[in-house]
Amino acid sequence: MLIYPVPGRIPIFSLLTLVVVGLHSKSLEAQGRPTASKEAAISFFGAYSRVSTDRSSQKDNGFTVGFAYTRYLHWLLTPSLEVRSKIATGSTVSEKTFGGGIRVEHRFKNFYPYANFFGSYGKITFANPVTSGPRYYYDDSTVYSTGAGLDYDITPTWAARFDYQFEHWHTGLKTTFTPQIFSIGILYRIPFKPYPRE
Repeated sequence: MLIYPVPGRIPIFSLLTLVVVGLHSKSLEAQGRPTASKEAAISFFGAYSRVSTDRSSQKDNGFTVGFAYTRYLHWLLTPSLEVRSKIATGSTVSEKTFGGGIRVEHRFKNFYPYANFFGSYGKITFANPVTSGPRYYYDDSTVYSTGAGLDYDITPTWAARFDYQFEHWHTGLKTTFTPQIFSIGILYRIPFKPYPRE
């Protein structure tokens, strides 16, 4: 016995067939297409900083802000160029630095451990200046710092940052001192220029 389709149901059957074929072809196309991966990103961060000044037992409160340009080259370590500024004040001395350098990181799921090296201009101001002879209110120095830290992704664009820096100052009075800075803050990442990756 032959079964003929009911004429009134032919348009519905054809429409359903087209939908199923269309969805199947889109699925195959998505599977055959390489996944997108970001090529670069710009990030901005701000953090509360606690500074061990190495001038006394004093610890200063301050903040660190900066931005970085990151290139995703799919190497073991991802390089970034970073610029940052730190301002910390206290009852004995206050410190300001501005500079930049290179940072390398390695992603492990939502964790981005990193290490960095910076060169900066630094200015130190004394709350109780030397009064014998010329008054000695402040001094400046080229500041070299090495450090390490961790970014933890909260969302695709926001991350928490934990940062440690070890600085080396050499002022005009030929005095060397080495402050240490612990910071905790937030980072905002702007990815751009996606490109296909197999």
